[in-house]
Amino acid sequence: MRLLLALTLLFSISTTSFSQFGFERIDTITVINGSQLKMPWAGGIDYPQFSNIDLNWDGVEDLFVFDRTTNKVLTFIHDGGSTASYTYDPSYEDLFPEMTDWAFLVDYNCDGKEDIYTYTIGGAKVFRNVGDSGSGHSFVLENPNLKSWLWGSEGFMFISAVDLPSFKDIDGDNDIDVLTFSVGGSNIEYHKNMSMETYGVCDSLLYETKNLCWGRFSEDGSTNLVTLYDTLGYPCNGSITNEESWRPIQEREDRHSGSTILALDMNNNGVMELVLGDIAYPNMTLLSNEGTSPNMNSAMYAQDVNFPSNTVSVDVQVHPGGFHVDIDNDGIRDLLVAPNSKVGSENRVGVYRYENTALDLAPVFEYQELGFLQNDMIEVGSVSYPVFFDHNGDGLKDLIVSSQGQFDSGTLNQISKMSYYENTGTQANPEFTFVTDDYQNISLLGLGNNLVFYPTFGDLDNDGDEDMILGEYTGYSYYMENTGGPGNNAIFNTYTVLSDNNADPIFEGTFIYPQLVDLDRDGDLDLVNGKRTGKLTYFENVGNQSVALFQEVSTELGGVDVSEYWNTEGHSIPQFIDIDNEYHLVLGSKTGYLHYYDNIDGNLTGDFNLVDSTLEDLYIGSHSAPAIWDITADGKLEMALGNKRGGLALYKSAPITDVSTVELTSNEFSVYPNPAKESFTVELGATLYNQIVDLKISVIDISGRTIKTISPISTQTVIDVSQFSSGNYILKIEGNDCVGAQKLLIE
Repeated sequence: MRLLLALTLLFSISTTSFSQFGFERIDTITVINGSQLKMPWAGGIDYPQFSNIDLNWDGVEDLFVFDRTTNKVLTFIHDGGSTASYTYDPSYEDLFPEMTDWAFLVDYNCDGKEDIYTYTIGGAKVFRNVGDSGSGHSFVLENPNLKSWLWGSEGFMFISAVDLPSFKDIDGDNDIDVLTFSVGGSNIEYHKNMSMETYGVCDSLLYETKNLCWGRFSEDGSTNLVTLYDTLGYPCNGSITNEESWRPIQEREDRHSGSTILALDMNNNGVMELVLGDIAYPNMTLLSNEGTSPNMNSAMYAQDVNFPSNTVSVDVQVHPGGFHVDIDNDGIRDLLVAPNSKVGSENRVGVYRYENTALDLAPVFEYQELGFLQNDMIEVGSVSYPVFFDHNGDGLKDLIVSSQGQFDSGTLNQISKMSYYENTGTQANPEFTFVTDDYQNISLLGLGNNLVFYPTFGDLDNDGDEDMILGEYTGYSYYMENTGGPGNNAIFNTYTVLSDNNADPIFEGTFIYPQLVDLDRDGDLDLVNGKRTGKLTYFENVGNQSVALFQEVSTELGGVDVSEYWNTEGHSIPQFIDIDNEYHLVLGSKTGYLHYYDNIDGNLTGDFNLVDSTLEDLYIGSHSAPAIWDITADGKLEMALGNKRGGLALYKSAPITDVSTVELTSNEFSVYPNPAKESFTVELGATLYNQIVDLKISVIDISGRTIKTISPISTQTVIDVSQFSSGNYILKIEGNDCVGAQKLLIE
């Protein structure tokens, strides 16, 4: 029988194994927030540190950003001209070694190439840049842990992971010295690089502790108050600034960890001033140096607690750090200030940009903007969770981006919100326009602790619109019925705690990441919960298409566990994808890598097959959160990927199916028109009547849900799709001895 042969061929082609999705990064989908965002898919910035480096060797200083949120390097290429304009280019990020907590690019050996000073346990390590313009930048470990000589013995140089030290030529001899707060945290230690004095060249890392209280001041142990000329007590009991005094660490008092140091010459006299930030305060303090030459009576004699006081002062909540970098390519270094505490800080628009309107070594900083770089990208706070959902019923997938928490300046706490970006483009060319950062005012409903909202959508009451299940931090979920109606804006204004079929509230411990999907392919939506543990819980819908009843089947669905690197924490965020009637699972994780599983269909009580625990080696930061859909209806999946920094990256897959390449004649099996609008026809050709009555024709969406089933009664069957959303579907035909599928596009 021709139908059987055709469908058998089709089935064998359409079940090709997908070992890789072929995801590649793209930035071709426009995002508008007032104006078109320049780099919406850069992934977000929370707590950054900035350095200049010519990444592409074109003679223009670009920007290296190290975000201590996830120890992630971000690279931005300057657009040229005298502007503060950059393009995000992640292709340079893999050139840099693994780093933690803080990282500064400084040319320590005077070869014209920036090297790296970065944190190691209790101190600093240095990577030397051995690259060139032909092969690009490359780094080798030069010193695994900096040491400094003090009173005739050499010991490790202490630098806190929380602080930001200063790596600068303090004494004007061209080698790189170090200023860092001591273990006690109230005084600054000066470690002089003796390379020039010893070898006559600046290519070595030979340090000697010259002063334990450089600048003759102390910072209070519990506040950010600075006491000038504090030279009376240990270790600051001398009358000259280069005294090498010492006191055992265990006897030091006023332990105070969490300060930032920016050393810069404010009046072009060769003597360094200091700009200090503190972990518990929003302001920065400028300390003025009364010295007339480097390290000669270099006491701090005045302080300005509202730096820069000539313009809009720094007001970063909390732990501001300053960075002296050339932002606008004029050869004069400007000022960037950003929060550097990973808790309790502004995490969305915290980067101040100041332009230097004077000389490089006698700067005058003028305020330009708040949210430098961040204003050009999707940025929702800490940890971003994207979900595609057609809010307004126009057949185009909109974008919902939830945050684990946005810093709230009123309460100084974090609160979870969901940002809504409407798809104002077309099916082939989507475009997302920002509408609100508090979708449906859900943050005002008092759900849980108002943290870690994660939604999933599906029609649970068979009324033609998609309802919401909302997971949150305390481990409960909420059912929110959509009362907007088909084709209208969604309305979610009531909620109930989601319960199982026994009327017991569904509880998963802290954190819950739900997905609605017809996992058992019985025509209704089941529920899969991702969990903090890294495992999945599966609830079968034992109700019907009009009334959902969720019965717990497994708390360890598929044997999935993504907590291997974090013991009990995995933060599994599931995305089940139906490709040619075969489920695939892409799973976000705390590691930041995506896990990919297959062998799911017919195996809901067994272990899924882990194909890849680092899918495509994609990594943009920890806490990966994928949202996957063919939003351009071109047979390729798009993936918006969230991460802990609070932004999104965007990817496109290779073609997801080979079905569309199968040529079938009209007397075998055909579908027309395809693409369809109001309806389409299934043509079964010369199939006999006794064969037709055994067939079932199903329309399946990309989530695997069977949304329409028809039993044909003739060789031509017309199927109404006027109420279907635009997008890709699978048309499946099943009989007693045959099965097959064909891709269907609805416009």
